[in-house]
Amino acid sequence: MRLLLINPSNSVKGLGNVSATAFPPLNLPYIAALTPSHYQIDVIDENVEPFEFRDADIVGLTAYTASVHRAYEIAQLYREKGIPTVIGGIHASMLPDEASQYCDVVAVGEAESIWPEIIRDFENKRLKKIYRGEMIDLKNLPIPRRDILKNAYYKWGSIQTSRGCPNNCSFCSVTAFNGRKFRRRPLHSVMEELETIPQKYIMITDDNLAGYHQEDREWAKSFFRMIIEKKIKKLFFIQASIQFGEDTELLRLASKAGVKIALVGMESVNPKTLKSYKKNINLKHMKANNCHTLISNIRKAGILFLGTFVIGGDEDDISSFHTTLDFIQSSHIDILQFTKLTPLPGTALWNSLKKQNRLLDLKYPEAWKDYRFTKILYKPLKMSITDIDEGNFYMKKIYFSFRETLKRTFFTLMTTKSILTTIIAFKFNQSYKKSFVTSDRYPLFDKPDFKKRFEKTSPFAKLKTRRYHIVTGL
Repeated sequence: MRLLLINPSNSVKGLGNVSATAFPPLNLPYIAALTPSHYQIDVIDENVEPFEFRDADIVGLTAYTASVHRAYEIAQLYREKGIPTVIGGIHASMLPDEASQYCDVVAVGEAESIWPEIIRDFENKRLKKIYRGEMIDLKNLPIPRRDILKNAYYKWGSIQTSRGCPNNCSFCSVTAFNGRKFRRRPLHSVMEELETIPQKYIMITDDNLAGYHQEDREWAKSFFRMIIEKKIKKLFFIQASIQFGEDTELLRLASKAGVKIALVGMESVNPKTLKSYKKNINLKHMKANNCHTLISNIRKAGILFLGTFVIGGDEDDISSFHTTLDFIQSSHIDILQFTKLTPLPGTALWNSLKKQNRLLDLKYPEAWKDYRFTKILYKPLKMSITDIDEGNFYMKKIYFSFRETLKRTFFTLMTTKSILTTIIAFKFNQSYKKSFVTSDRYPLFDKPDFKKRFEKTSPFAKLKTRRYHIVTGL
């Protein structure tokens, strides 16, 4: 039997297509690990190689919202030849009725709980249209089969230690897909898998490695201690909340174990926006005015702070762009990622905008190609779409400028005291910058006076000028 697993790419190339920042998908290796040994398994990852038709007995596809239209296109090629297609992933799980129009089988939810059943039904020629998975006990996760991937391409390896999130941010689909219960894998299983990964650089794909309670932090500390004790020489990219900066012992152990980058979802510096996003952890710290301290704690531990911001919320106005940029500069965020608020299916944001008739392009599935976090897809309340596009350009143009890059590189080096860490930050920012300056929309906003309206409308502009005069004595 021949099983072909496909990870389609969306139409616009991003960081996943750049070798320096690409990491392999884990879902397909997990499926491969649960497939009977009499199957020959082949993989096409369009982030790595262009799609070419390969014969198979059954085809499995995974897709995010931005790549699902491409997944449907590929599925049609196989359906026309009578080869059954199975699709899973977040998008298909949120909209199974849509997915079932383009694929023979839809796997809803965590596919590990239903894949063996799908394979049995395929072999017995009794495939059902929809299979609904359960949120599994992670003790039973197999070791994913990385041997099916083109590992030489991926500079970063990947591993997962937990699933689920007790928060319910309005724009995030993690809770809808993985549930609000935070589930952790056994430490011994994680360590066993970690030692099989060939890459030196490792992306830990958990949404929050440090978790949400003290027991979760203790697990993370034990994890880092074991890496140190076993003398595992890897460099790690993790994701965590701003609370990661509260625990100095956790930071010390993480740094010693090889954590080099912590991605933290800052989302906004506007308390009203954070409240509308239901980002309660950040809202608490923003109101307490200690975000700068927490960011500083992470950076002083020798860990790069990758701050992500979601722009375009209903509580934002044109002044928010300069305010956000001022916060980014004053806190010396090492690596920056901006995304535009995107209403992903299954999220509270999607449901709300749909109910209010504020979604702009309803020609699905073609419209899903635009759901890649770079385009406003709804009617904003306090700004125009052009305002948001120009504000996005304004912040990126300044942050990635030569002057700011020079300053930022200096601060990164002085704080982390590591040339390697500084080089990593520089390369990540260059990848983000390349994506920005090569965009087809870049020339539309690259005008000599692009700063004027944003600095003029900011309530912080005069304060910043005054602070400059005090510091310089001018």
